[in-house]
Amino acid sequence: MKTNMTIQGFSERTGLPASTLRYYEKEGLLQPSHRADNGYRYYREDQIPSALKIHTLRQAGIGLIEIRHYLAADADGQAGWLRKWRQDVDAKLLALNVAKQYLDGVDSVDEHIRLVRWSQSTRMLWFRHRVKRQLHPFAQAMDESAAFLEKRGLLHAKEAYVRQERMIGDEMLGKVGFRLPLKSALPDEWKHETELEVELEVIQPTLFVTIDCLSTDPYACFSLMLVLQSFGFEPAGPNMERYQLHDKLHYQWMIPVVHGKETGPYTSDQ
Repeated sequence: MKTNMTIQGFSERTGLPASTLRYYEKEGLLQPSHRADNGYRYYREDQIPSALKIHTLRQAGIGLIEIRHYLAADADGQAGWLRKWRQDVDAKLLALNVAKQYLDGVDSVDEHIRLVRWSQSTRMLWFRHRVKRQLHPFAQAMDESAAFLEKRGLLHAKEAYVRQERMIGDEMLGKVGFRLPLKSALPDEWKHETELEVELEVIQPTLFVTIDCLSTDPYACFSLMLVLQSFGFEPAGPNMERYQLHDKLHYQWMIPVVHGKETGPYTSDQ
């Protein structure tokens, strides 16, 4: 059995087109064992498993950069890459299942239910509030928190998020939050200028089911739970309400359904 093969012979042995082998060479994934003086490429018999593994990973949707890191890693490193890829595939399957649930349940005239993806990690700054239990209870808290940030030059917010947590008698506990630019720095001393509890949270890439709501609707929560049940969506964490500060009459109820690196043509970043 030959130990060295031309690119045509190696192509026949692996079943990979010569153009694919040249592409893998260009990308630094699979180099010929040597080149003859006439420029012909030659491959060794023991390169066949590597060529087939590279091509299999490509067919599984793995990117070239990650394959390059995988090939350069030791056994423990390669095991780590395989765990990561399995987790990524699981996340994609979950996202596809959510897409199917959405398409199965929505009709052509329903414009209130959508899928929204935050494709990057998001820094959220939360202010904890205790407010009176009433319709649209956090409206004033949103304005006060936004004004606090703007006055100190930390953020000029146009939108705010609310997480309602629990009720205590005739009061409600919850948080008002704001999305921060990824590279923004917050000085430590400003936290002491407010009596409110403040926390910084990093939300990983997330796929949300969102529903448009009216803040004047006292039965919104009940109606939304019925919608979730009808679609079969399973929340993957606490929901949020997204408000435009100039129009708090309308808000978007955001239910996280998948965490991870979701990608797909059926989502839209917000």
